[in-house]
Amino acid sequence: MPKSRGRKSRRTTNQRRGRRTATPSGWGDMEPWARAMVMADEAEARGDALGTLEIMEAFAAGPDGELFWRPWRAKHLMQIAMLGPILPGWVTSRWICNQALQSLHEGSRDRGRRAFDLAVELRGGPANLPGRDEADAHGRVVDRDWVYRQQFLYELGGLEFFSRRQASSLLLAAADSVDEWAHTPMGGYRLVGSTSDTVTWLDLASDQERSVPNVGSACLVVPGEHAIGRLVPIEGGHMFETQPLVLSAEVAHRVAGDPSDWFHILRDAPASHEELASRQARFPTLITDVPTVVWELAILHDVDPPEEVDDWAPLVTRKVLDVAAREVASPTCRRQEGEVDSWSCLSAALLEPTVVTTLRDVARPSDRQTLEQLSLLLAEPAASLCRDAVRVLFDAA
Repeated sequence: MPKSRGRKSRRTTNQRRGRRTATPSGWGDMEPWARAMVMADEAEARGDALGTLEIMEAFAAGPDGELFWRPWRAKHLMQIAMLGPILPGWVTSRWICNQALQSLHEGSRDRGRRAFDLAVELRGGPANLPGRDEADAHGRVVDRDWVYRQQFLYELGGLEFFSRRQASSLLLAAADSVDEWAHTPMGGYRLVGSTSDTVTWLDLASDQERSVPNVGSACLVVPGEHAIGRLVPIEGGHMFETQPLVLSAEVAHRVAGDPSDWFHILRDAPASHEELASRQARFPTLITDVPTVVWELAILHDVDPPEEVDDWAPLVTRKVLDVAAREVASPTCRRQEGEVDSWSCLSAALLEPTVVTTLRDVARPSDRQTLEQLSLLLAEPAASLCRDAVRVLFDAA
């Protein structure tokens, strides 16, 4: 079982979002933090997750005293640092995608502006953007907008540019088919169903079923619903490069018939701009596509917060193991209406840094069988995490 680095995730500020259009020499009092951002990006591009975290920790608070970095960036780096040996190559490919999106390189500035304009157009114009002010609204689009991601990385070549100009050979060597990801077209799909470790989609273009690892891409999708996304190659199969976008059957079929025209199809879709914007708002994903709030509501809905904050992480880990024990005792893949996919929620919870950190102290001898069964039921990398936990916690005793 990977050891914890003992790091805590950070929350973001508006200054962190502003980094995309400024250079260190023009930041004035912000220059130390601007240089830290450049250094952190360079460390990530080398594949040095721990080194990036150390830079972020050294500049944790901004000049206003607020925490400085995006929370999901810190979380993803902690997961890579703690779980690195068991992570499949597609995690590195996704990491490269996320790095490309946050790149400071001057060669990506025009690309970023164009992707932003297109994303805003699809939302119905600047007046429809959420946020406290202009900077916050810009950050929400750049960080969370599904259309921005697709335009920047794929249609406008951001992923290919980052891989060719910025990513180290070491980082690229650890990735899985990321060069092919950059040229993968959009597609239209219908959800058929899921098991504990796979999700099956019907490819509307070929009318063939495609199975992908159950990392949460269909956690909030009901069988029979339609979506669009990029089904990229990985070792042994395919997966979605990020969560697919759930839309009407009509739109999904149109995209399947003309993948290169997906943006105009969405722009002309009958759904309102507000509805489309609400469907695509999300945080970047890496190891799992299950939003933290979703697995927390699914697993921790009846947990009362303890009086001492330090007791929270062990309490969460204990609850995750107890819920897992019930699931493996009577496994079922049939979801009731309104329910989320419990298996992907369990995987996401087990991969949470605080759970990885406290598993060693919380696990009981009775949890061995649960972890062994989970290692056979869940998709990677959660399955390997459970196998390692059994080996370290029980076999080595």
